This record gives sequence, structure tokens and C-alpha cells, in this order.
Amino acid sequence: MKNMNGYYDFSGQKFGYPLSLSINSFSQNVFTRQSSLEISYVLQGSYEAITEHFSCTLTEHDMIIIAPYDMHMVNIKDESENSMILTIHVDFSRMAESMAGDPTVSFYSGVFTENKNSKTYFSLKRKIGELVKMLMEEKSNLLHLNVLMAELVLLSAVKEQPTMEELPLQSEQQENYMKAIRYIDEHCGEPLSLGDVAEQLSFSPSYTSKLLKKYTGISFIKYLSYVRVRNSLEILLEGKEQIEKIALDCGMPNAKAYTNTFKELYGILPSTYRKQFQQNLRYSENNEPQKMKLDESQKQVLKHLIEEQREILYEDDQLLIWKEEDTVCCEPKEKWDSMESSPEGKWMLHFCEKKKYL
Repeated sequence: MKNMNGYYDFSGQKFGYPLSLSINSFSQNVFTRQSSLEISYVLQGSYEAITEHFSCTLTEHDMIIIAPYDMHMVNIKDESENSMILTIHVDFSRMAESMAGDPTVSFYSGVFTENKNSKTYFSLKRKIGELVKMLMEEKSNLLHLNVLMAELVLLSAVKEQPTMEELPLQSEQQENYMKAIRYIDEHCGEPLSLGDVAEQLSFSPSYTSKLLKKYTGISFIKYLSYVRVRNSLEILLEGKEQIEKIALDCGMPNAKAYTNTFKELYGILPSTYRKQFQQNLRYSENNEPQKMKLDESQKQVLKHLIEEQREILYEDDQLLIWKEEDTVCCEPKEKWDSMESSPEGKWMLHFCEKKKYL
């Protein structure tokens, strides 16, 4: 989080609302597991995404969906690039159970691009564009937000297993590393030592230490402190607790250790991070109304999402028809077998045994 200038957060969660949208230019740097559905869309640059099941490189305008409770990490691939990513979270814990159902069985993580899982990609991209347009025009109507959120969730609940690049977990070391990471993630709020992790996984402390060092590049103590600090972010942003209490609650020994680790991880002080975030809240420090605003650089990289908004005339799994001014346009979502003209002057696209008339 070296550059806070590109940071924007529409955090509905702070008002008890399930939907949040953020734009930032920093790496995640540490594995995390969240209860919400996460949709990330690369606005600029390239990112490396790693989950328990696959890894991939995301380039400009690529998208990744992270299912609730899937452990993952998203890093800027090249620090020299001017990278920026848009991330949407839908927190099902803030919905009634009768509305959300069981999110653990409705979603799975996957990559979506123009050429990979393209049907879902284009539909999601248009909905994200609608949401961005609403925020950019500062017209966040609650009922419209509810509709967009429901559509994003529905489109993300893909019924067919998408094709994904699998993270090669052939080696025993890689599998053991993920076991260690999962255990640390689940117990980071408790008193935890390297010996505890090793004992639970039936490893030796020296093997566990070398394993973490090899795959994270840092020591167990440092990695554990990174996880604890990252897990404290939501409480920090709520702005109700003192730094000292947040530090102790997340497992850090004191506020100084917490602050030093936070600065090492994100490049700024936790108090600065909180202040920057609060500038995007509905009310200022003086309790005066304050609208959330996107800066000009953010508006520029979001421009293509707004411009691609179309008047949709017809859409199914194979075909999209839309209107641009006085012109009706058509775009097949998959390759067709053949195309011919009917006696009435209409064009026909043949999708296997099905026909779509234009």
C-alpha cells in the first residue's frame, strides 16, 4: 500500500450493508480467507493470484472470482508497473440466511477473461460498469444497489466448472506448506509458536521453519505478525478501538510492534491508513455530510467500463444483441458452425443443432 493516492473505498459494510467496492494500487502480500464473495477486476498493470487450488497471472481487464472462505493472495506482479485493481466484496453474513442460503456451496474460485469463461466475464463486466457508473455519478440509490448486488451474486454463482490453470501441488513440500498456512490462518489470534504449528502437523520445528521460509521468503514470526495485522484491518477501519487494544486483540504484543509491522507491510502508519479510509465515509470528522468521490486518475481508468454500457435488446448463453444509437449490433458468445442468409433476407447463425435468427 505504498501509494494511497489511488485508494478509494465504497464500504457499505460500515453502514451494515453487504456490498463494498474498493480501488487500490497495492499488493495483498499475505494469504487471507474471507467470508465474503470477492470479485477483482484489473484496471491497470498485472497481478499474480494464488489460491489453494490454482495460480495465474491477471493482466489488464482480466477478472478473478474468489469463493467465500477460499484462502488466497493477490500481489502486484511487477512493482515498476502502475498497477490498479478494482475489488468487490459481498458479505453474506450481513444478509438474512433466507436470502443468502449457504454461500459455501454456491461459488468456487476461477479466472474470467475475454477468451476464458467469456460468457460470465462479459455479463459481470457490464454489471460492474453499471455499479461504477452509479458511484461515479454519485447516485447510489439503495434499491438500485440491491438489484446490482443480486445480479453480481447470481452471475458469479457459475453452474458449470470453469477451465482454470491448476496450481502445481505435486510436491509433498508444497502440500505441507499449504497445510501450515491454513493452520496459521485459522489460529493466528491465539498464542501460537512455531512448535505449536509443527506439533499439530506432525512436522519437526526445523522442517516447518524451512518450509515457511522457502515459500513465503520470511520467517515464521514475521509471517504470523503479517497475518495478524491484516486480520485486524476491519476493526482498525471501524475507528472505535485504540491502536493498543487492536494490537492486543489480534495477537500482537503491543502497539509499537503492531505499528512497526503495519508500516513494514503497508508502507504507512495504521493511523494514516484509518484517516485515509474515513475520508471516504459518509460523514466527516465534524459529522457533516460528505460524499464519496473518485479522483480524476481513477475516473480515467474506469472510463472504459462506463463507455461499454449498452442498451441490451437480447441476451442468452450464445448470443448478445444490443443497440448503439440507431445501430443494432450482434455478438456471438461462442463460435458458430456456419452462417447463411434466409429467403426473407435474414441472417442465420448455426450453433450445432440450434439456430439464432438476426
